[in-house]
Amino acid sequence: MQQEVIKIMEEELIKLGLFDRHDVKKQDPKSPLFKKYFMHGTSHSLGLDVHDVGDTKTPMSEGMIFTCEPGIYIREEGIGIRLENDILITKGDPNDLMKNIPIEIDEIEDLMNK
Repeated sequence: MQQEVIKIMEEELIKLGLFDRHDVKKQDPKSPLFKKYFMHGTSHSLGLDVHDVGDTKTPMSEGMIFTCEPGIYIREEGIGIRLENDILITKGDPNDLMKNIPIEIDEIEDLMNK
């Protein structure tokens, strides 16, 4: 999963003009460019402890909960964006436990003004 997210992240960072495809092709695999802006993992398991150490080789199964928390941090601009969704694995489709949490500016301001 992390490798797929890295591909997406590289594309998005290119679209933002933070580096270009030529830079990606020439990057040092031991020091990939995306790490400057996306320095953490995409997900981890949740359990009794917020950062439970899960076995990454164990297949996902019903009842497990994982975070999905990609983010980018642009130090030059003094900004960072990171959203976290917690996903419950079910027999059917995964259940996004955060789906009703507001994330758009208007939604948050409306909630704060109540």
